[in-house]
Amino acid sequence: MPEIPPPETPASFEAAMEALEQLVARMETGDMPLEDALREYQRGMELVRACQTALDDAQQRIERSVDRPATPTDTASDPNDSTKVPDIADPDDVPF
Repeated sequence: MPEIPPPETPASFEAAMEALEQLVARMETGDMPLEDALREYQRGMELVRACQTALDDAQQRIERSVDRPATPTDTASDPNDSTKVPDIADPDDVPF
């Protein structure tokens, strides 16, 4: 039987997860011949590795952004930010 090239790894984490979920659903039916089940298992492991790599990359990006020191652009005030507490210099300016 000729070797069938493996399908491409999905471009995104979400696409890989969707492909993995579909593969698991097909395998859970129990109607698959052994060779097909082995091939699907191998494909599933490739998808798991792709998902794990994407998660590891995302975690590293988060850790880098949390670990870096704040820059002036990170702390610049936005005049339209409604969550900012106004500076009150005079206690008589307190509304209550």
